[in-house]
Amino acid sequence: LSYPFIALYNAGAALYRSMNRSGMTMVVSVLVNVINIGGNALCLFGLGMGVEGVAIPTLLSRMAGAVCMLALLRNTHLQIHLLHGAWKPDLSMMKQILHIGVPSGIENSLFQLGRVLVVQVIAMFGTVQTAANAVANSVDTVGCLPGQTINLAIITVVGHCIGAGDFQQARHYTKKLILWAYIATACVNIPLLLGLKWVLPMFDASAEALELARTLIFIHNGMAMLMWPAAFTLPNALRAASDVRFTMIVALASMALFRIVFSYLLGVGLGWGAVGVWVAMVMDWVCRIVFYVGRYRSGKWEEKARIPA
Repeated sequence: LSYPFIALYNAGAALYRSMNRSGMTMVVSVLVNVINIGGNALCLFGLGMGVEGVAIPTLLSRMAGAVCMLALLRNTHLQIHLLHGAWKPDLSMMKQILHIGVPSGIENSLFQLGRVLVVQVIAMFGTVQTAANAVANSVDTVGCLPGQTINLAIITVVGHCIGAGDFQQARHYTKKLILWAYIATACVNIPLLLGLKWVLPMFDASAEALELARTLIFIHNGMAMLMWPAAFTLPNALRAASDVRFTMIVALASMALFRIVFSYLLGVGLGWGAVGVWVAMVMDWVCRIVFYVGRYRSGKWEEKARIPA
């Protein structure tokens, strides 16, 4: 039920970022999280509810976020705003949006499906490795947050440059933002890895599971400082230039070969267990980097941006 509200919020937030008003999206995001966390506390500890005490506040918070963004976008003083009353679909504009949105949506959907399949592989290794995988996933998400933030920024910035026909600036800001992504990723992950002895005891898992989780986190977050921005931030610059089919094909092919096939070969075939699955994930990153960097250096993504959708 919350997905339509997520879509409305994300669309509104993207419009505000394109108008250089990202501060407002941050305010709404804080409000959403306050409602979500406060609602969780009330329902779980105050009303004694079960898992529905988590789900209901999440739904309400996402509804609040969507309503806020729609209300804010009705301000006619904004450069981009919602029209009052009847509106007529702009089919040409919708075609351009779907040209980028559909391949990206397919890529993200199948990527999530691939993650589910990988979890099924890890489940074959028993409860200890499953628990270690869950703990490591919780921690490594923090290590990717800076890069994910810059992923949003690079689409807006490079999109502005492409829209103005300034490909030199697009290249300049792509390199600059990827550099900042590397710096930010290192600034978060170095303290995180050094502080694992205090972080891991926060999880209710066996000593064996926590020790394996430590290994998995070092694999993921250690390699993330070297690879993550090139594997996941750079393709967003290509997407901003409408080079969406290439990024989709590379992402899906790499995921299928390495995250699924090699996860099974290394984890089950060679008996590496969860470590093999996470090594296969790093191999997926390497594959993406090779193709994305090659595409960027070739300049073919600029040709895509010059061709009308």
